[in-house]
Amino acid sequence: MSTSPEPAVPRLAERLTAYAVLAHDPAVPAIAADYWARSEAHYRTVDAALATFVADAPAAARPYGEVLADPTRAAAQHALRESLTTLLDERPEQRKRLAAAVTEADRHIWIDYHLGAAYTAQPLPAASGAPGPRPRPGTAAAHVVIPFRDRAGGLRTRNLLACLRALADQEGGPGHRVTVVEADSEPRTRRVLEGVVDRYVFARKDGLFNKAWAVNVGVVESARDAVSEPAYVCVLDADILVDRFFVARNTARLRDGGHGTHLPYRWSLSLDAPSTLRAIALRNDDGAADVPASVLRGLLLREPPGGCVWLRTDVFHAVGGFDERYEGWGGEDDDVVARLGAAASLRRYDDALLHLDHPRPAMTRDDGAPFNAHVEPMSWTPAHGYGDRRKFTVTTP
Repeated sequence: MSTSPEPAVPRLAERLTAYAVLAHDPAVPAIAADYWARSEAHYRTVDAALATFVADAPAAARPYGEVLADPTRAAAQHALRESLTTLLDERPEQRKRLAAAVTEADRHIWIDYHLGAAYTAQPLPAASGAPGPRPRPGTAAAHVVIPFRDRAGGLRTRNLLACLRALADQEGGPGHRVTVVEADSEPRTRRVLEGVVDRYVFARKDGLFNKAWAVNVGVVESARDAVSEPAYVCVLDADILVDRFFVARNTARLRDGGHGTHLPYRWSLSLDAPSTLRAIALRNDDGAADVPASVLRGLLLREPPGGCVWLRTDVFHAVGGFDERYEGWGGEDDDVVARLGAAASLRRYDDALLHLDHPRPAMTRDDGAPFNAHVEPMSWTPAHGYGDRRKFTVTTP
């Protein structure tokens, strides 16, 4: 019977420190309640073994206690890693047991932790504002659709502008169009966005945000104005920071891969506030092609369904786009990915996906029930009709 090789001591020390953070940082259950429920027991198991391991070793117990007191402090985590490296070298039998516990837990967790070696929480100057005017491409092979709402006029708008600047800084690929659909009771960001996107669409809707409907409106409305509809659609959340070859790489995959849909990542890195500022500054203000993981800190979500989906336009229309019955947080991405995978082959790739920090939305109704428990998954078809911008403003007698 083969067994997994024991990780190198520094790597094991790093993983043990990560489990201490995952078990005690309040941001972990807050980022995705369902992922936390799947993972919590494994965090607790490894962390309990780590607490026992360091209990009689003051040099390690001290930084371990500091990590528990403030799981966001990078200095305490680096100190714990160093002390654990020494202690693990001195105790080979205990090291084997801890390595086995980590290896087993790693197979099951859905939220992981990343701390880059060069990460710093020192504040940076605020990133500059909106991108310059965006010229319309004569022809476009790809259409990037971004659903959006920001009633506070704050971090979400900042993130959208950073996303748009990164999309304007693309090389090596075909022409692409960018549409932002603001689904709200009033066009709060029209002045900011007009001229810096190829198309700004205001879709009037009060109440809960409906990402699914906003995406469908963006695809359908923009197709009416185009001489020819682009071959590929990218549905991109407004808080994703892309690298310079994002469009080139993903259009080539769809062109050459023989599949209908792909998600370009397996892990999504949700950045903390300092990492978000640093990533925006490096990518947009300094003009870096991408952002090195070594300067970032955040939580990794395993195979989330949303954030960024690339697909052939014909496949989008074949399934009727997103299911517009989903409102509020959760469900629409899982549903559309399942239906897309049933309609044509679906793949995942291993690109980095950087999710910028912003306030978390409510994930349940006031009574604690899921927003969309009433929707039957995979029951949406083109016959429902999709992408009607007047859907929430026209009253049916």
